[in-house]
Order: sequence, then structure tokens, then C-alpha cells
Amino acid sequence: MKRLIILLIAISTLIAMPVPRQQFVELGDITLYSGNILQDCKMGYRVIGHFNEDSSNVVVYPTWHGGTSEHIFGLINKYNFIDTLTYCIIPVDALGNGVSSSPSNSNAQPGATFPDIRVIDLARCVKDVLDHLGLKHVHAIVGGSMGSMQGFELICEYPDLADKAVLYVCSPRNSVYDNIRREASLSLIEMGRKYGIPQEEYMRAVRLIQNVNAKTPDYYARDMQPSESEEYIAKFDHYSPGIYTPDNFYCQTKALRTHDISWRDNFDIKKTAERIKTDVFIIVNMQDHTVSPLEALDFAKMIGAKTLKLNNNRGHLGITYEIDRVKKAINRFLKKK
Repeated sequence: MKRLIILLIAISTLIAMPVPRQQFVELGDITLYSGNILQDCKMGYRVIGHFNEDSSNVVVYPTWHGGTSEHIFGLINKYNFIDTLTYCIIPVDALGNGVSSSPSNSNAQPGATFPDIRVIDLARCVKDVLDHLGLKHVHAIVGGSMGSMQGFELICEYPDLADKAVLYVCSPRNSVYDNIRREASLSLIEMGRKYGIPQEEYMRAVRLIQNVNAKTPDYYARDMQPSESEEYIAKFDHYSPGIYTPDNFYCQTKALRTHDISWRDNFDIKKTAERIKTDVFIIVNMQDHTVSPLEALDFAKMIGAKTLKLNNNRGHLGITYEIDRVKKAINRFLKKK
């Protein structure tokens, strides 16, 4: 009975939780990996809960491709897969997402004049946010997809930053498959720009590619009826990008094009693995058609990371499909001494 009461209190607290206030850090001009300058850099973040004096309850959560700190709050609020009564969660908006400095909101370098960025630039800006908050050490880094790639960079660049890292649908570097798939999207955008095609037309094809790769051929063949295909495709006729404009999509996708944490070791991934001090938990879906799971599993062996291998036809979205299983595993890992 006591456990039931505690559970009901926790659920009611979560349901009543308001969206945390959007906050910003002004970083000024920063030097990127390329050596180019990003002018007037601004980073967005939110704080879910309260961090304690020694920051031992802090979980930093970088955003995924096209994601925002508000999206992360919504995900946690819906599934409660990180205990908000125990941990203070800090979602950080990645460069290029339309909240932090992006082609769509930069006054100094708008649109195509926005400099090329890399995943290491995203990660360093996450660290800048933590420094601004006075957080030199955190309990954990959690990230999915592009958020996990920032997580890999963070545990390489700052080995003493976090005790733990939970990285899901993740990869420490691109596979050939990942490179080819991203190149298709980038080429479509470049062609659209070159020939003056309206953005809603070329982004229709890009969005179709993104969505068909988010799940598996088996899902579309088995879980959908042939009669549904026309209606499904018609959903892409209307385009309302909001803050995540085509320029922002291109900016972040181009950052992913060069993702490989072994850049710091002359592309010797085994040497890079030796840098890792963080206790890492890697979660993949073996049927992921957006981020190949094989590089992550190979790297997990190198660093002795705990792994969870899902195998469902939801592909890159398979985490939420098995969320009960996943959140139990995450909570056990985060609590482990």
C-alpha cells in the first residue's frame, strides 16, 4: 500500500509538471573546429528540477537532430524514463536547432552564411552551458541519435565530466551506410537551392527519405496495409517547418556528415577508446535504418560498456516502442554505484 501511495504521488507530480522556462547563455564569438568563427553564439537550455550543491544528481541531455529542449521535456514527461524526483535533468539545445544559434535566427550569419559546424562543436557548446551553470561534474550524460553523438564527444573531450553515460540509437562514428543516406538528403537540398526549387517541394522528398528510414521495411510491409500508402504519402504534401527550417536541417545534417570521434587520434578508434573513463550504457535497435548500430556495438566491446540490444521493426524509433523495458534498464544503470 505504501508503494502504491508513493507511485500515485510521483505520477501526480509528473502530470502537473509545467514546461520549464527556456533559458539562454550568451557565449559571444566562438572558434569552431574548422577554425571559423561563429559570431554571437547563443545556447538554449532548460532545467528540470533542482541540482544539489555537488551536482551529483545532474543529468545533462543534449538534443537529437531537429529536437529541442522542450521536446526532451515532453518525452520525459510522457514516459518518465528518467526519475525526475531523483535527478535534475538539463536538456541543452544543439546548435542549428532553431533555438540555439542557427542559420534561421543568427543576425550576424543568417542562412547560407552560417558557418559549417561539427558534432564536436555541438558538444563543446554543451560544456560551455554547464560551465555557465557552475557544473564541473555531473552524474550522467543521456542522449539519443545526434544527442548520443554529442555524448560520445563529451566523454572523449572531457573524460572527468560525467560518472555515467546512457547513449541510445547511437554511434561513435558514421558507418558507410550512414554516410550514403545522409548524402542523399544533403544532395536533394543542394539541388533545390541550385535550381531555385521551392523549399516545400525539395523538402517533401527529404522528409520522405527521413521518415521511411525511421522505421523498417518490415514495419511498412507488415504493420501497414497497402491501401494506407497513399494517405501516408499525402501527409508530406503540407510543409510547416516552424523553427526547424531547411537551412537548419541542412546545417545539422552536414554536421553529422563528418561524425567520427576518432578524429582526435588520427582516426584510430581503438586509441580513442582508451580515453574513456565514463561508465557507458549503449542501447541500440538491431533494425535501426537511420543510425547503424554496428559501430556502437563494436565500440562497446572496446570500452567494456553495458549494452542493450533491441530487435523490433520500429527501427530508429524502437526505443519508445519498448519503453518499459528500456526505462527499467536506464534507471538501474543510473542508480548503480
